[in-house]
Amino acid sequence: MSMVTIGFSPHHAEVLPFARQHMARHKTIVLEEPPSGHFIDMLEERISIDEYVMEGEPEFPKFERLLCAMLRELHGEGRRIVQVEPYLQSLLHIHELFAEGKTPEDILRNPRLKDVYVAEKRATGALLHYYNQCLHAPFEGVVDAVKVFARSDAARLKLRERLRSEAIKALVSDNGDIYVEAGYIHYPLYLYLKHMLGGGHKVRVVYLLAPVIRRLHGVRRNLGPGDVLTLYYALHGDVPSDLADLLAARSLIYIKLLNKEELLPGVSEAPHAEDIVRVNRIVDTLGIDDCRKLFDRIRLAKREQALGFVETYGKQFPADSQGGAAP
Repeated sequence: MSMVTIGFSPHHAEVLPFARQHMARHKTIVLEEPPSGHFIDMLEERISIDEYVMEGEPEFPKFERLLCAMLRELHGEGRRIVQVEPYLQSLLHIHELFAEGKTPEDILRNPRLKDVYVAEKRATGALLHYYNQCLHAPFEGVVDAVKVFARSDAARLKLRERLRSEAIKALVSDNGDIYVEAGYIHYPLYLYLKHMLGGGHKVRVVYLLAPVIRRLHGVRRNLGPGDVLTLYYALHGDVPSDLADLLAARSLIYIKLLNKEELLPGVSEAPHAEDIVRVNRIVDTLGIDDCRKLFDRIRLAKREQALGFVETYGKQFPADSQGGAAP
């Protein structure tokens, strides 16, 4: 019986030492990204890491460079490393077809692409609506837009994890253990894989930053309230309206306070984790009325201005916290 280990973590450089420890114990490493034509060339040093990273235009280039260096080492130690993300692979194919002049009707006639196209269109439309509401709509309208997006994002998430589980299942055999890279919010992957593999193979979960989060007294998944809401919808199908409103409202404050720059370990072992724990600690004290008052003051503010205002608000007014545990 082989073992499938899902390592849940964010894509930040502070994760890599923990990821390497677990990856090295497995024969096959499954990355959370679509196949790239030059991936093997990078692993085998036929092209430079910088060339490879620049070609992909990643969201976190420093993380990507460090990850590639680590993967090269693991490849040299005999690990099999594969890229498996069929949803994103299909999405890239859809973009290529549009570039060739294909129409939405052409995509919808393709059974392999239809579900991805529909899910992505709904989620993207909901996200654009949310961005528009953020600029001009009253607080309640923005909260509603967050909930609409979270629902569509949850539907997209479930499709993405089902497709990825099916692809990973095809890799599982009795010839060695598999390590699967996954972001925190992709927890449905574990449920799908466990169901698809049945009792023939063991599937276990590891939260890579758990030792760090425990020291910081944070919550295991260390997700912001918006991602918590999305995960609630994905796992449970519905959310009590008062809890959905609260999480959506808190997410509006959270996103203004979070440091969105790419940070590397230095003085802090895990700067992103520390920042997320700190911001969650702030927003977890806020109730609906607190969020309403704060949002109107910080919706167009820079991060440092928003942080200062929220911290001042917390000292001046007692928060009307209503709870809201993670799923």
